[in-house]
Amino acid sequence: MISLEKVAIYRKFAGDIDGWARMASASEKAILTGDDWRQIDSIAQDFGLVQAGLASTRYAENLHKRIAESVTDAETLAALKELVEQLA
Repeated sequence: MISLEKVAIYRKFAGDIDGWARMASASEKAILTGDDWRQIDSIAQDFGLVQAGLASTRYAENLHKRIAESVTDAETLAALKELVEQLA
């Protein structure tokens, strides 16, 4: 599950997985795994496509379903949306 803490670590490294792999502390790597990173990356990219109007309605519905299954709470969802806007 994607938590607010995981989104904060992802944001700290501005979506740069190489920077995270080289410079994240052991505690940050214990919280946010490579699989978590890829999940956030995928959701952020897909969410950006939906926001830009570049995705079909069905694609957007599938994304929202995936997000609902992956995010711990509304606060984390809001942080993900903010992250997408920040990285755009």
